[in-house]
Amino acid sequence: MEKVLQLLNEMESEGLIRRYAIGGGMAVMFYAEPVLTQDIDIFVLLPPTEEPIIILTPLYDFFQQRGYQFRGLHLEVEGWLVQFLPATNDLEIEAVQEAVEVPYGSTSARVMRAEHLIAIKLQIGRARDLFHVQMLWQQAKIDHAYLQSVLERYGLKEKWQAFFSEASQP
Repeated sequence: MEKVLQLLNEMESEGLIRRYAIGGGMAVMFYAEPVLTQDIDIFVLLPPTEEPIIILTPLYDFFQQRGYQFRGLHLEVEGWLVQFLPATNDLEIEAVQEAVEVPYGSTSARVMRAEHLIAIKLQIGRARDLFHVQMLWQQAKIDHAYLQSVLERYGLKEKWQAFFSEASQP
């Protein structure tokens, strides 16, 4: 994964992306026990453009010029499947902007805060996402006041309460 991080940092320094953050199941592993995940979800903030649609071609070209190929919907980089996800809603944008730097080998990785991961996974609401929410709640060091402010800002307090209601039932 270190090579993926090095390439992401290079993309950022070249201006192909403004900022990135690891999200999804891979990000959960920075805070809790390892979980099965098939890919590395990279949320990105792209440079401003006049285009009305989001174009990821320059990101994929960057990797293909370095010899990496597609495997299905993902890029395969040194054995890792990589998926780029433009941060498109306010919660995702905030999560990328406030991501934390963590060391990974000799490289720095940017990972979404646990509080943002909880909110995004709660918003999506699939069974595996709710499992990740439970893992993060039980194992990660959570800033509870900050989590509550994120949930409130993005209208997720009812989902949070429903999650705890369901989790406490036998």
